[in-house]
Amino acid sequence: MYHFFSKRIVNIGLAYALVSLAMPANAVTATVVPVEDLSAATPAVQAKTQKEIQQQNANAELFVMLESFQQELAQLRGQVEELSFKLRQMEQNQKDRYIDLDRRITNLNTQTAEAMAQTTASSANTQAVVAINTAPVTPVVEAAKPESDPAQQQADYKAAFNLIRTKEFEQAITALLKFVDDYPNGTLTGNAHYWLGEVYMVERDPEAAILQFSIVINQFPEHRKVPDALYKTGRAWINLGDNIKGQRMLEQVVNAYPESSAARLARELRQ
Repeated sequence: MYHFFSKRIVNIGLAYALVSLAMPANAVTATVVPVEDLSAATPAVQAKTQKEIQQQNANAELFVMLESFQQELAQLRGQVEELSFKLRQMEQNQKDRYIDLDRRITNLNTQTAEAMAQTTASSANTQAVVAINTAPVTPVVEAAKPESDPAQQQADYKAAFNLIRTKEFEQAITALLKFVDDYPNGTLTGNAHYWLGEVYMVERDPEAAILQFSIVINQFPEHRKVPDALYKTGRAWINLGDNIKGQRMLEQVVNAYPESSAARLARELRQ
Protein backbone atom coordinates (compact mmCIF):
# COMPACT_ATOMS: atom_id res chain seq x y z
CA MET A 1 0.00 0.00 0.00
CA TYR A 2 2.88 2.32 0.81
CA HIS A 3 4.32 1.76 -2.67
CA PHE A 4 0.91 2.45 -4.18
CA PHE A 5 0.71 5.87 -2.52
CA SER A 6 4.31 6.67 -3.49
CA LYS A 7 3.57 5.84 -7.14
CA ARG A 8 0.36 7.88 -7.00
CA ILE A 9 2.26 10.91 -5.64
CA VAL A 10 4.82 10.64 -8.45
CA ASN A 11 2.05 10.49 -11.06
CA ILE A 12 0.31 13.52 -9.60
CA GLY A 13 3.61 15.37 -9.43
CA LEU A 14 4.21 14.73 -13.13
CA ALA A 15 0.71 15.86 -13.98
CA TYR A 16 1.24 18.94 -11.83
CA ALA A 17 4.42 19.77 -13.73
CA LEU A 18 2.77 19.27 -17.14
CA VAL A 19 -0.12 21.51 -16.20
CA SER A 20 2.26 24.16 -14.91
CA LEU A 21 4.25 24.07 -18.16
CA ALA A 22 1.09 24.29 -20.21
CA MET A 23 0.00 27.50 -18.48
CA PRO A 24 1.55 30.85 -19.32
CA ALA A 25 3.16 32.81 -16.53
CA ASN A 26 0.22 35.12 -16.10
CA ALA A 27 -2.39 32.35 -16.29
CA VAL A 28 -3.07 32.21 -12.56
CA THR A 29 -4.03 35.85 -12.32
CA ALA A 30 -5.56 36.15 -15.77
CA THR A 31 -9.16 37.16 -16.04
CA VAL A 32 -11.63 36.04 -18.63
CA VAL A 33 -11.92 38.53 -21.49
CA PRO A 34 -15.46 39.89 -21.50
CA VAL A 35 -17.50 38.98 -24.50
CA GLU A 36 -18.18 42.13 -26.54
CA ASP A 37 -20.24 42.78 -29.57
CA LEU A 38 -17.93 41.71 -32.35
CA SER A 39 -20.36 42.27 -35.18
CA ALA A 40 -18.75 45.57 -36.12
CA ALA A 41 -15.19 44.24 -35.92
CA THR A 42 -13.26 42.99 -38.87
CA PRO A 43 -13.01 39.23 -39.37
CA ALA A 44 -9.35 39.30 -38.32
CA VAL A 45 -10.16 41.11 -35.09
CA GLN A 46 -13.07 38.77 -34.43
CA ALA A 47 -10.87 35.70 -34.89
CA LYS A 48 -8.16 37.12 -32.65
CA THR A 49 -10.60 38.06 -29.92
CA GLN A 50 -12.31 34.66 -30.08
CA LYS A 51 -8.94 32.93 -29.79
CA GLU A 52 -8.07 35.02 -26.73
CA ILE A 53 -11.37 34.06 -25.12
CA GLN A 54 -10.75 30.37 -25.79
CA GLN A 55 -7.22 30.65 -24.41
CA GLN A 56 -8.45 32.33 -21.23
CA ASN A 57 -11.12 29.66 -20.73
CA ALA A 58 -8.53 26.91 -21.27
CA ASN A 59 -6.23 28.58 -18.74
CA ALA A 60 -9.08 28.72 -16.25
CA GLU A 61 -9.72 24.99 -16.70
CA LEU A 62 -6.02 24.25 -16.25
CA PHE A 63 -6.00 26.33 -13.08
CA VAL A 64 -8.91 24.30 -11.67
CA MET A 65 -7.09 21.07 -12.57
CA LEU A 66 -3.93 22.36 -10.90
CA GLU A 67 -5.77 23.14 -7.69
CA SER A 68 -7.38 19.69 -7.75
CA PHE A 69 -3.96 18.04 -8.17
CA GLN A 70 -2.57 20.08 -5.29
CA GLN A 71 -5.40 19.01 -2.99
CA GLU A 72 -5.07 15.33 -3.92
CA LEU A 73 -1.30 15.49 -3.50
CA ALA A 74 -1.70 16.97 -0.02
CA GLN A 75 -4.17 14.23 0.92
CA LEU A 76 -1.85 11.48 -0.33
CA ARG A 77 1.09 12.95 1.54
CA GLY A 78 -0.97 12.92 4.70
CA GLN A 79 -1.94 9.28 4.15
CA VAL A 80 1.69 8.31 3.48
CA GLU A 81 2.78 10.02 6.70
CA GLU A 82 0.05 8.18 8.60
CA LEU A 83 1.09 4.83 7.10
CA SER A 84 4.74 5.51 7.89
CA PHE A 85 3.83 6.22 11.52
CA LYS A 86 1.77 3.02 11.76
CA LEU A 87 4.62 1.02 10.21
CA ARG A 88 7.11 2.38 12.73
CA GLN A 89 4.64 1.61 15.51
CA MET A 90 4.21 -1.99 14.28
CA GLU A 91 7.99 -2.47 14.08
CA GLN A 92 8.39 -1.18 17.63
CA ASN A 93 5.61 -3.45 18.91
CA GLN A 94 7.23 -6.43 17.19
CA LYS A 95 10.58 -5.53 18.74
CA ASP A 96 8.98 -5.26 22.18
CA ARG A 97 7.40 -8.70 21.71
CA TYR A 98 10.78 -10.20 20.81
CA ILE A 99 12.35 -8.68 23.91
CA ASP A 100 9.54 -9.98 26.11
CA LEU A 101 9.78 -13.44 24.55
CA ASP A 102 13.55 -13.53 25.09
CA ARG A 103 13.02 -12.53 28.71
CA ARG A 104 10.47 -15.29 29.30
CA ILE A 105 12.69 -17.92 27.68
CA THR A 106 15.65 -16.76 29.79
CA ASN A 107 13.50 -16.96 32.92
CA LEU A 108 12.35 -20.42 31.90
CA ASN A 109 15.94 -21.62 31.48
CA THR A 110 16.89 -20.11 34.84
CA GLN A 111 13.93 -21.71 36.60
CA THR A 112 14.78 -25.08 35.08
CA ALA A 113 18.39 -24.86 36.25
CA GLU A 114 17.32 -23.77 39.74
CA ALA A 115 14.77 -26.58 39.96
CA MET A 116 17.40 -29.15 39.03
CA ALA A 117 19.81 -27.72 41.60
CA GLN A 118 17.13 -27.76 44.29
CA THR A 119 16.24 -31.36 43.44
CA THR A 120 19.87 -32.42 43.77
CA ALA A 121 20.28 -30.57 47.08
CA SER A 122 17.02 -31.96 48.42
CA SER A 123 18.09 -35.50 47.54
CA ALA A 124 21.42 -35.04 49.32
CA ASN A 125 19.76 -33.59 52.42
CA THR A 126 17.25 -36.43 52.53
CA GLN A 127 20.00 -39.03 52.42
CA ALA A 128 21.85 -37.25 55.25
CA VAL A 129 18.76 -37.10 57.43
CA VAL A 130 18.01 -40.78 56.87
CA ALA A 131 21.56 -41.71 57.80
CA ILE A 132 21.49 -39.70 61.04
CA ASN A 133 17.94 -40.29 62.23
CA THR A 134 17.47 -44.02 62.74
CA ALA A 135 14.51 -43.72 65.08
CA PRO A 136 11.24 -45.14 63.74
CA VAL A 137 8.99 -42.49 62.29
CA THR A 138 5.26 -42.73 61.89
CA PRO A 139 4.56 -42.42 58.16
CA VAL A 140 2.39 -39.52 57.04
CA VAL A 141 -0.04 -40.37 54.30
CA GLU A 142 -0.49 -37.49 51.85
CA ALA A 143 -3.37 -37.00 49.51
CA ALA A 144 -2.74 -38.72 46.22
CA LYS A 145 -1.82 -36.41 43.34
CA PRO A 146 -3.43 -36.85 39.96
CA GLU A 147 -0.25 -38.27 38.40
CA SER A 148 -0.41 -41.15 40.91
CA ASP A 149 -3.21 -42.56 38.75
CA PRO A 150 -1.64 -43.52 35.39
CA ALA A 151 -4.98 -44.59 33.95
CA GLN A 152 -6.58 -41.20 34.67
CA GLN A 153 -3.55 -39.39 33.28
CA GLN A 154 -3.73 -41.46 30.09
CA ALA A 155 -7.46 -40.78 29.76
CA ASP A 156 -7.04 -37.01 30.21
CA TYR A 157 -4.21 -36.89 27.70
CA LYS A 158 -6.19 -38.91 25.16
CA ALA A 159 -9.19 -36.60 25.56
CA ALA A 160 -7.01 -33.53 24.95
CA PHE A 161 -5.28 -35.14 21.97
CA ASN A 162 -8.60 -36.11 20.40
CA LEU A 163 -9.50 -32.40 20.34
CA ILE A 164 -6.44 -31.85 18.17
CA ARG A 165 -7.50 -34.66 15.86
CA THR A 166 -10.91 -33.07 15.40
CA LYS A 167 -9.28 -29.64 14.88
CA GLU A 168 -10.97 -28.09 17.90
CA PHE A 169 -7.81 -26.15 18.61
CA GLU A 170 -9.06 -23.64 21.17
CA GLN A 171 -10.56 -26.41 23.28
CA ALA A 172 -7.38 -28.45 22.80
CA ILE A 173 -5.26 -25.60 24.16
CA THR A 174 -7.49 -25.33 27.22
CA ALA A 175 -7.39 -29.10 27.80
CA LEU A 176 -3.61 -29.37 27.36
CA LEU A 177 -2.93 -26.41 29.66
CA LYS A 178 -5.09 -28.06 32.31
CA PHE A 179 -3.27 -31.34 31.75
CA VAL A 180 0.22 -29.89 32.31
CA ASP A 181 -1.11 -28.11 35.38
CA ASP A 182 -2.68 -31.28 36.80
CA TYR A 183 0.29 -33.51 35.91
CA PRO A 184 3.44 -31.37 36.13
CA ASN A 185 5.60 -34.47 36.60
CA GLY A 186 3.54 -36.90 34.57
CA THR A 187 4.95 -39.31 32.03
CA LEU A 188 3.00 -37.57 29.27
CA THR A 189 3.64 -33.97 30.32
CA GLY A 190 6.49 -33.52 27.84
CA ASN A 191 4.19 -34.69 25.05
CA ALA A 192 1.50 -32.27 26.19
CA HIS A 193 3.89 -29.30 26.09
CA TYR A 194 5.06 -30.32 22.62
CA TRP A 195 1.53 -30.57 21.24
CA LEU A 196 0.66 -27.26 22.84
CA GLY A 197 3.47 -25.79 20.76
CA GLU A 198 2.13 -27.46 17.63
CA VAL A 199 -1.38 -26.14 18.21
CA TYR A 200 -0.06 -22.63 18.85
CA MET A 201 1.78 -22.83 15.52
CA VAL A 202 -1.47 -23.77 13.78
CA GLU A 203 -3.20 -20.88 15.55
CA ARG A 204 -0.49 -18.49 14.27
CA ASP A 205 0.88 -17.71 17.72
CA PRO A 206 4.62 -18.41 17.28
CA GLU A 207 5.60 -16.69 20.53
CA ALA A 208 3.45 -19.04 22.61
CA ALA A 209 4.68 -21.98 20.52
CA ILE A 210 8.32 -21.11 21.22
CA LEU A 211 7.64 -21.06 24.96
CA GLN A 212 6.08 -24.54 24.89
CA PHE A 213 8.83 -26.01 22.69
CA SER A 214 11.42 -24.44 25.02
CA ILE A 215 9.84 -26.24 27.98
CA VAL A 216 10.25 -29.54 26.14
CA ILE A 217 13.88 -28.75 25.28
CA ASN A 218 14.90 -27.51 28.73
CA GLN A 219 12.74 -29.45 31.18
CA PHE A 220 12.60 -32.74 29.27
CA PRO A 221 16.06 -32.92 27.62
CA GLU A 222 15.85 -36.72 27.14
CA HIS A 223 12.41 -36.62 25.58
CA ARG A 224 12.06 -38.11 22.10
CA LYS A 225 10.31 -34.92 20.94
CA VAL A 226 13.32 -32.68 21.62
CA PRO A 227 14.64 -32.80 18.01
CA ASP A 228 11.19 -31.88 16.69
CA ALA A 229 10.87 -29.14 19.31
CA LEU A 230 14.22 -27.66 18.21
CA TYR A 231 13.18 -27.73 14.57
CA LYS A 232 9.77 -26.19 15.27
CA THR A 233 11.39 -23.50 17.42
CA GLY A 234 13.60 -22.59 14.48
CA ARG A 235 10.59 -22.37 12.19
CA ALA A 236 8.71 -20.22 14.71
CA TRP A 237 11.60 -17.75 14.95
CA ILE A 238 11.77 -17.56 11.15
CA ASN A 239 8.01 -16.92 11.04
CA LEU A 240 8.59 -14.05 13.45
CA GLY A 241 11.18 -12.63 11.07
CA ASP A 242 14.25 -13.45 13.19
CA ASN A 243 16.24 -15.56 10.73
CA ILE A 244 19.39 -15.47 12.87
CA LYS A 245 17.74 -17.24 15.82
CA GLY A 246 15.81 -19.49 13.48
CA GLN A 247 18.94 -20.65 11.65
CA ARG A 248 20.70 -21.13 14.98
CA MET A 249 18.00 -23.54 16.16
CA LEU A 250 18.04 -25.41 12.84
CA GLU A 251 21.80 -25.76 13.06
CA GLN A 252 21.46 -27.05 16.62
CA VAL A 253 19.07 -29.85 15.65
CA VAL A 254 21.27 -30.83 12.67
CA ASN A 255 24.38 -31.01 14.85
CA ALA A 256 22.80 -32.68 17.89
CA TYR A 257 20.46 -35.10 16.09
CA PRO A 258 21.91 -35.54 12.57
CA GLU A 259 20.02 -38.78 11.84
CA SER A 260 16.60 -37.56 12.94
CA SER A 261 13.76 -36.64 10.61
CA ALA A 262 13.77 -33.19 12.23
CA ALA A 263 17.40 -32.74 11.12
CA ARG A 264 16.44 -33.65 7.55
CA LEU A 265 13.65 -31.07 7.58
CA ALA A 266 16.02 -28.52 9.08
CA ARG A 267 18.54 -29.09 6.28
CA GLU A 268 15.81 -28.60 3.68
CA LEU A 269 14.61 -25.40 5.35
CA ARG A 270 18.14 -24.00 5.51
CA GLN A 271 18.66 -24.43 1.76
